[in-house]
Amino acid sequence: MDNLFEALPSLASYHPALLALALLSLAVLIQGVLTAPLAFARGDEEPGMPLKGDHAKFSFRVIRTYANSVENFPAFIATLFLAIIVGVDPTWVNWLAGLHVGFRLLFWVVYFAGIGKVAGGPRTMSYVGGWLTNTVLAGMTVYAFIV
Repeated sequence: MDNLFEALPSLASYHPALLALALLSLAVLIQGVLTAPLAFARGDEEPGMPLKGDHAKFSFRVIRTYANSVENFPAFIATLFLAIIVGVDPTWVNWLAGLHVGFRLLFWVVYFAGIGKVAGGPRTMSYVGGWLTNTVLAGMTVYAFIV
């Protein structure tokens, strides 16, 4: 076998969603590595300690962006794999996974850059977009379980 898609042909239709998951995994790993030089190197924040700053400080935004990504990542992984296991329509799964990753990456960019208001601005909208795509996928997965 050259790859998993040959071993399990039914997974091939979910290739875009699995690629989206791989891209999001890479993004979260990159965020984790960036946290040290961007938030801790200048001494603005201390590892393992409560945050000292607020949204006006870049170091604060870097740590909060990473923390938010880590908090949201497990729910997306679980929802995506369960959707694939129960056979939710691949078109929906692929689109929702792609949109979710797009919203999460947008959230990262907007939060790092400090664009807009702390609440109700582009950061909130990108967060809600990611939350909504994952919630719709979770709802479709639950529906597939009970039907």
